[in-house]
This record gives sequence, C-alpha cells and structure tokens, in this order.
Amino acid sequence: MEKMGLVVLERKDIVKANIIAGRIGDNFIAGYLLALGNELRKRMQQGVVEFFYHKKNGEVRRAFGTTMPALAKAHILHGGSSVSVITYWDCERNDWRSCQIQSLIKVC
Repeated sequence: MEKMGLVVLERKDIVKANIIAGRIGDNFIAGYLLALGNELRKRMQQGVVEFFYHKKNGEVRRAFGTTMPALAKAHILHGGSSVSVITYWDCERNDWRSCQIQSLIKVC
C-alpha cells in the first residue's frame, strides 16, 4: 500500500485552484491540474520539457518548452502572466508561448 503524503498549499495555489475549478466545474480535477502545472513550471526551470495541451481551437499541441534562464533569458518576454496561465519559451518555434493550466493533458 502506498503512503499518502501531506499536501501543503500556499495561498496562491488555493487562488489558482479556485480559478481553475470555476472554469471547469470540478474541484478534484482542478487540484490535479494545479499540481500538474506546478510540476511543469518546476521542471521547465531546469531544462526543456515535453508536454501536451489542448489549444483554444481544440487541437492537441505537443510542445517542448523551458523557462531555464540559460536558454530563455536572452529572449525578452513582453506582457504579463496570469495565475492560471503557463508561459514558456517554445524551443521548436523559437518564441514565447502560453497555455492555460486547465488545458494541460500530460507532462512527459
């Protein structure tokens, strides 16, 4: 049997989860997507990560993204960021892109 660990949420995570839950109508899935998004952000700080998400037009997008300073800092990011959006440097398109947390499918 697997042991369950204690999950500690910061106030900003609770705000994010509430925003996502309001958009998708499911608190459990919102928590899962928040954890997936946090994991993606953490891993992109260390290197290039392959992940999948639904684009606004419904297509599934396979992306290779990073926020690792050595790879992305040379490129200026214009504009802000939202609590429910993940912004990343797209290594294939050589441009900044973003996806909504509720659109995430898988982080490889």
